[in-house]
Amino acid sequence: MECPVKVWLLSGSKFDSIDKKIAILPIGSIERHGDHLPLGTDTIEAMYIAERVAEKLCIHLFPPIWYGSSRGLRRFSGTIDIGDEPLYHYVYRVLLEIARHGYKLIVVLNGHGGNTQALRLAAKKASFDSGAAIAVINWWSEVAQDKRKELFKYPGHAGEDETSAMLYIAPETVDMSVARDHVVDISIDIALYSPEIEELLYPYAVLGKATMASAEKGKIWIESVVEELSSKIKDIARLLKIDI
Repeated sequence: MECPVKVWLLSGSKFDSIDKKIAILPIGSIERHGDHLPLGTDTIEAMYIAERVAEKLCIHLFPPIWYGSSRGLRRFSGTIDIGDEPLYHYVYRVLLEIARHGYKLIVVLNGHGGNTQALRLAAKKASFDSGAAIAVINWWSEVAQDKRKELFKYPGHAGEDETSAMLYIAPETVDMSVARDHVVDISIDIALYSPEIEELLYPYAVLGKATMASAEKGKIWIESVVEELSSKIKDIARLLKIDI
């Protein structure tokens, strides 16, 4: 069968006949990314990477979940914030249904930071309720981090790194003529919730220097992500004795 296996394109009989081992589920958001990137940036990126990995490993690709929890940027037009609780319940049910069909490993590829807590809780519950192994991976912050640090001096939401990724993945959706920078000197690397701080960090729905982005840097980063993510999935498969 041609790889990647896009399950939504299979007929019922073909789906019945395929060997179900590993599934990958991209999840993103519809959210303001400055004025220069599309609202669907997080999902577009997650879907691209998931498809590349599914092709490389010949695993099963499920259609993306477009809507996410975007409380911090809901004040901007274009953002669709469904909140943590609805996201948790929906993803939990989707994961249970995928597992019910016999998949031994489900990889949730998350493209949006606001989703993280809900996805981890949903994955943990779905795993123990179904017996399937479920991995949740924030692709931009948990894979190819050495390469990210090497390439980007001013990363962030709609910043140098994310804009570079989109210039590589979908350049036709990027309008660099309206790209702008917003840099905050203070680095916050703890869990912190504050509407006031959200407004200080994202007055334009941008954090970092989008104007320093390039497709060349995006290519190097995304290709590194695909390679490292594929390697991680192979390691998990070996641990579970799944032959891929």
